[in-house]
Amino acid sequence: MRRLLSIAEVADLVSHVEQQPCSTRQVRYLLVTAGLGTDPGRRRNGQTRLYDLLDVAMVRMAVRLRQEGVSPWVIRVVLTYLRNDLIKAWRTGALVGLAISGIQGTLEPALKGRPARAIAWVPLRDIWHGLDAELRRVSETRDTLWMWREVPVKNIPNPYV
Repeated sequence: MRRLLSIAEVADLVSHVEQQPCSTRQVRYLLVTAGLGTDPGRRRNGQTRLYDLLDVAMVRMAVRLRQEGVSPWVIRVVLTYLRNDLIKAWRTGALVGLAISGIQGTLEPALKGRPARAIAWVPLRDIWHGLDAELRRVSETRDTLWMWREVPVKNIPNPYV
């Protein structure tokens, strides 16, 4: 079963892991408005969006890039254009990193280290490291999840099936 989190839980988890503030507004902007989430579609009847490990990794990447001094606009552009490549690299466990030069981002081999021309460099394995354990910790410590009302976790419909 996939572990799913609410928007507030994603923000708290990323804040905890990165030791940097991450708000629900930032999460919503990245995953819904920018369309970087796995389920950016419209919701009806007050249905709550739920986020999985890929969504958390995408938000963590954005926070890490912000720590590197990249502007929010460049982060959104780079992550939007490289979204599918990032997901493919995370799923295959490829040894690559995201290098940003100016307003362009590329996936570069991580074995070589930080490219000389890069203003920001984030190895993808660093983003993925520890997320599964944190996601498990957060999802196993709760009995209910806010979905327009408190709903027992065992009764939450999985939107991905």
